Amino acid sequence: MLDLIDLDVPALGYTRFISAWLYQGREGNFLVDPGPACTVQTLFDALDRHGVRRLSWIFLTHIHMDHSGGIGHVIQRFPEAKVVCHEKAVPHLMAPGRLWEGSLKILGDVAVAYGKMLPIPAESIMTLEMIPFEDGVHVIPAPGHAAHHQCFAGKDFLFCGEVFGIFYELQDGFYLRPATPPVFVLEDCLTSMDAVAPFLDRPLCFSHYGRWENGPEILSAARNQLLLWVDVVRRHRINQAQPDMQTIIDDLATTDPVYARRNRLPAQIRKRENYFSVNTIRGMLQYLEKKDG
Repeated sequence: MLDLIDLDVPALGYTRFISAWLYQGREGNFLVDPGPACTVQTLFDALDRHGVRRLSWIFLTHIHMDHSGGIGHVIQRFPEAKVVCHEKAVPHLMAPGRLWEGSLKILGDVAVAYGKMLPIPAESIMTLEMIPFEDGVHVIPAPGHAAHHQCFAGKDFLFCGEVFGIFYELQDGFYLRPATPPVFVLEDCLTSMDAVAPFLDRPLCFSHYGRWENGPEILSAARNQLLLWVDVVRRHRINQAQPDMQTIIDDLATTDPVYARRNRLPAQIRKRENYFSVNTIRGMLQYLEKKDG
């Protein structure tokens, strides 16, 4: 049984954005991305409602604060759980000070609202290519959104993190936006999409936000969108020494039909998307500065 657990952050007005996934099966259970430190009580209440007394595994798609900031609190409550992460994430999980400072620099008050990450012991951490759970869970390195990003594919699911960006289901389709904060590398993102392509015959479970059955449709839309955004941002960078963020966003809302669906999002979610679109563009500008000079 697979359930999405909402981890809303009222202080930021975030709803239907941050989530954890809980899988309960014949060999135990696992949790994917426990969320930020500020939502651990919400998570624990949900686990209680689902009757979870033990956790076998915790899978981390990556260690940004909104995905893994609460991991130390979760391990304190479930010390038996094994945490599967990318090898580049290991030192940050044991000593999260540098990660916290970096989060403050990029996210500012948002990072403060998420709360500080507690360290976890080395013996709780594992880096694996295949997780020995039921029929096996493939661990797929998928850098791009972050150097320590990875996806998890089982028989009936693909936890894709943010390899395809931000997803939101609409009444007659979906909204999608690239998630490319600094440090973004276009080539890594495209390679990671190719890496998960063999596993798109099963439902996609997004970190942000929800589930979609047609994986190839998402892959096509996300790849085309990413390339389009880089082209649009490059054009603005060429034309302006200091590109205006809102002008770029307005241009993207005109040229990208999938991003244009933001007008059908609830007002609070649309406001949040405008904020994070700026972070996406910043990552692209930084990439283009290195790429094009």
